[in-house]
Amino acid sequence: MRRVGAKGNQKVRLLIVEGLSIILLLVFSLSVKVSPALPAFSGSGGEMDPELRTASVFDFLWSKDDLAKEVLRLSFPMLRYAEAGRHDTPEVPLSLRIAGYFMGFTPTSVRDLVFAGFPGFLLESRALEASGIVTDPKNLEDDWGYTPVMFSLPPGDGVTPAAAALSTGPLVGIYHTHATESYLPELGKTQAAEAFSSNMSKTVVKIGEMLAAELETRYRIPVLHSRTVHDSETRVGAYYRSEQTVKAILDKYPTCTYLIDLHRDSQPRNITAVTIRGKSYARILFVVGTNNPNWVKNYEVSRKLSDKLEEAYPGISRGILYESAVYNQKYSPNAILVECGGVGNTMEECENTVQALAWALASLMLPSAPPVP
Repeated sequence: MRRVGAKGNQKVRLLIVEGLSIILLLVFSLSVKVSPALPAFSGSGGEMDPELRTASVFDFLWSKDDLAKEVLRLSFPMLRYAEAGRHDTPEVPLSLRIAGYFMGFTPTSVRDLVFAGFPGFLLESRALEASGIVTDPKNLEDDWGYTPVMFSLPPGDGVTPAAAALSTGPLVGIYHTHATESYLPELGKTQAAEAFSSNMSKTVVKIGEMLAAELETRYRIPVLHSRTVHDSETRVGAYYRSEQTVKAILDKYPTCTYLIDLHRDSQPRNITAVTIRGKSYARILFVVGTNNPNWVKNYEVSRKLSDKLEEAYPGISRGILYESAVYNQKYSPNAILVECGGVGNTMEECENTVQALAWALASLMLPSAPPVP
């Protein structure tokens, strides 16, 4: 009886895998979706003439790597175990990934699907979650004496050097796609959805200022810090808006060899806090978007930083999270997306972490590695 049951379960698994494979093939054969953020492939160097080059079925399927890889993971469970150590964030269920394929983004919950169908609900919900995010630039001026550019950034506007450059221009550019991300202890709040603020002295913008100051004063590395707000009304489209910032930075300051998009993660404190040698730190997560031609080099830089940090501050790095996205990392081989802590961390913990991150960056950039602070 047990053998029969085992065979029955095996048949069910095979049927499920076959069914998913058929659905996947139908999805890919009936729809071809091109991301508006990525230009179509035009060929370069020794590539064959696009008109004569015919992509194989495998090429086509693998280009849609989120779903294709998920099906492969179902067929080969060891692939999932091999990738499990990459990050400690929960995986998005396959059903939501499939829905996200048609909707142009990957929802993390059924709630996201509902809001996507009713944009008004999305905006209203985000306003509530943000706990007072304002849309009037004048109010932001009252908070930090700065006029943000919401949707576009002409060269020079919204970008201020952290200090007088010691070279021909800044070597590091820091910006924030989600500038309103904050920390609950700083706001006196308890719910993760409330960890947003229009007061930039309580958000990741302040962390960016700390990082810029540390690089400038301790290591004499010239830094440019953009405080432009890209998510004042909604996070939807924030990466498109921050892309304009990245272009403006590189257009006016081509000396920027490192681009850092500084964020705050949504994970709870038990995941994002660590005590090292008696001092509390906000843990760092590096994120690499694999849908860009620089992703391997982006990964290499993130890996070097993560390894450096772990050598000097064991446990401070949460590793590298791979996502099928761009994150504006296509503009530089040294583009880095950093999640500094989570909703439950304090500014003091983030400041401790910034000192460690600045040291790791300086170790890569300077001729000789500086001492660990």
